[in-house]
Amino acid sequence: MKNSLIGLAAFCALLAPAFGVQTAHATPQIAVRSADACDTCHVEPIEWQNPELEFRKCSLNCSTCHVIPTGAGMRNESGLYYGRVTLPMFLKWEPSAIYQPPILDAEASEMRGDSGSQPSGDSGSQPSGESGSQLGGDSGSQPSLASGSQPSGDSGSQPTLRTSAPAAGTKARFGGIEPSPDLQLGADYRGMAYFPNAAGEESAVFPMELDLELAYRPYNPRQQNEGRVTVYASPGFLGARDAESYDSTADRLFLREYWAMYHDLPYQLYARVGRFLPAFGWRTDDHTTSTRQVQSFLGSPFDHERQVTGAELGFNPNYLFAHFSVFNASNNWKAPIRSEDGYGMAVHAGYRDLPWQAAGSMMVGRREGNDQQMLGANGAINLRPWGGPPLSYLTEYMINRQAPKKGEASTGLAVWHELNYLLRDGLNLKTRYEWRDANVDNAKDTAHRMVFGLEYHVVRYVEIIAQYRHNWQIAEERFSPTLDEGLLQLHLWY
Repeated sequence: MKNSLIGLAAFCALLAPAFGVQTAHATPQIAVRSADACDTCHVEPIEWQNPELEFRKCSLNCSTCHVIPTGAGMRNESGLYYGRVTLPMFLKWEPSAIYQPPILDAEASEMRGDSGSQPSGDSGSQPSGESGSQLGGDSGSQPSLASGSQPSGDSGSQPTLRTSAPAAGTKARFGGIEPSPDLQLGADYRGMAYFPNAAGEESAVFPMELDLELAYRPYNPRQQNEGRVTVYASPGFLGARDAESYDSTADRLFLREYWAMYHDLPYQLYARVGRFLPAFGWRTDDHTTSTRQVQSFLGSPFDHERQVTGAELGFNPNYLFAHFSVFNASNNWKAPIRSEDGYGMAVHAGYRDLPWQAAGSMMVGRREGNDQQMLGANGAINLRPWGGPPLSYLTEYMINRQAPKKGEASTGLAVWHELNYLLRDGLNLKTRYEWRDANVDNAKDTAHRMVFGLEYHVVRYVEIIAQYRHNWQIAEERFSPTLDEGLLQLHLWY
């Protein structure tokens, strides 16, 4: 690979502030595997009372760890707790306050230490990594019979031991993190070192993303399930391997998402209006998969920059979830509503249980008489809740049919399969296979990809992603490295 040593040496430059590009992506593999333990997104929930279904916050859906109800971007109190306490390998954050549940006997003590022991669905589901859990309910005072136990952590400070179950919606439930503050700030940065093997391609080191995330809550009652209003905006900078793609720095500045949402209602019902990415399938952290960037919806790539302007409704009573939106399909944030860009609707619904998940998606649109339909099915299996190894499997199938007013209709297919193995806290090993056929009537437009990689959460707020991608198009090329590529990515977040 050309200039590989130079590219690796220059990778340290990614630590510098940069003008960046794509978006703070969600990581569904973390969401699936985090059903291993209850205390990944809040203090341990033993002896908590379980609320009625309409008031339950416990979920594996994206909204449990993200301010954006369909995932990605700013983390809420559960997502911040997970990212600081559970996710990293080293320098785990030590909560300023910890709930010490009662240890009644040896059997109960062993249960607390067994991350594979799962409570029933009615006693609290498990959090997901990017969509972690937050148990609802307000238990009564629980006396503590244990006294010298200290939580793990690398800081030298001694946390305050709580002798009663922390009330729902309070800082104590999240180790001192304030739930739903009036004003909240966040940020994501991703830098890339890219090493292609294709003839004529050069290695490159460039900033991918620099997104700021701002949330303001003008109506923000302290009680849960009373409803609250969040106004959200995510300004960022576009970037690319080829800096000459933009005439000036000002051309790179844009506003990715902005919306107002009424949420925190019974059954986790919400409604929002503004500019957002419609929910469809897995919202992966890799925007180049066969079911994302290489697909097109009403004339624009269906990746994490395909925001639309419209209205969305959703709900998430425990394991069941659904999102429904209608929108104008303009892909220009400076002109968010243009009739010539067409209109559409999207539905994404399913069920996220501890060992398995299944969902379906549909998105339809019309632009200048051209019709388009996208259908998808996605799911996951996590072996850990069944007593197996920390191995999870995710998959997605997709059909994309376009019927232009002039010309022939076409149908495209895409699929990806992914295996993740959590070697230890902070280190995930991954392999993925992708396939797509842009038009089933054309036998020469298929593409395949095998991915081998790892995700290394070194310390809190820092992630390193490494991948080797083997690409081929026809059967005769399946063992050829001609189109292969390597990626090294630095992700900083807060």
